Amino acid sequence: DHTGGNENLGRTGSVIVAHENVRRRMSMEQVVRGEAVPASPTGALPVVTFSEDVTFHLNGDEIRVHHVEHAHTDGDALVYWSRANVLHMGDTYFNGILPFIDLDSGGSIDGVIAALGGALEIANGDTVIIPGHGPIARRGDLQAYHDILLGMRAQVAEAIRGGRSLEQIKALRIADRYGRATDFISPDAFVE
Repeated sequence: DHTGGNENLGRTGSVIVAHENVRRRMSMEQVVRGEAVPASPTGALPVVTFSEDVTFHLNGDEIRVHHVEHAHTDGDALVYWSRANVLHMGDTYFNGILPFIDLDSGGSIDGVIAALGGALEIANGDTVIIPGHGPIARRGDLQAYHDILLGMRAQVAEAIRGGRSLEQIKALRIADRYGRATDFISPDAFVE
């Protein structure tokens, strides 16, 4: 679900499409989770970019791509196949686990919650929802995840307003019931 295979796909003649922020970030050195990542080779860069929304008309389906701001990163998009009723959410949705919000790449908890809300507006009870991580989901799964993140954000915000330090907030164990210390994103890392 990342861009590591782009160069190989580009060699096959595939047209690589992404939000303009993705091309911009891939074109320069970045820091991701404290690690320097070099700029991508030219052959890996998207050749078609969009700023907000774009629609493809392929194979008898209308595929609507909607940019969601500052969610997992600043270049995320929801991809919805309207005839097939399939919604791909990429890393804006980690089904069953705590999300990785890439702050270094423009991500935010508010953006993730907004992206989930936008997806809930698109999805109905029959929509097949493909997360970036975790099992295939339905609208009820997505709604529950949205509500969990809303609740955790509210608890952390309340603790901040109450003058608690980061260590004091972590000690509240707000995210423990949704993750483990050994997960890719631990409860402490998520709260931080």
